[in-house]
Amino acid sequence: MATGAHPLINDYKACKLIKLDPAEPHSPLVLVQQGYLPHDPQSRVRLFFLQRDGMWIDEIGRSTLPDSEAGKVVFDTVAEVLEVISRLAGPPLVREVPVTDADVRAYMARVKSVGSPETAFQDFLARYRRSKP
Repeated sequence: MATGAHPLINDYKACKLIKLDPAEPHSPLVLVQQGYLPHDPQSRVRLFFLQRDGMWIDEIGRSTLPDSEAGKVVFDTVAEVLEVISRLAGPPLVREVPVTDADVRAYMARVKSVGSPETAFQDFLARYRRSKP
């Protein structure tokens, strides 16, 4: 288990609110949390996104879904994020998405190719905007 790692929890203090494009005053937002699933015997730390429905989704699993589903983790305002997180109670609910070794390799290659977390979020934002009708 990584130092300072904790299980995924429904607590805003364990989360980080990220503007997808810091240069845009009204940039869409995501709420993320690093943690491990409570039932994971290896306590593998992963990045989770909060979805609009209150469920958490692992970043690698989310990356395997079509860009058209990105809207499930993108919020337009801080008020929207607060509304969702304020109704979370009890143990976190996680949207399980089957992930293959090939999915993990593809994700890792994409992460390495973008260079920085900021660039990765801007790339995510661009794909999200292109997928909107």
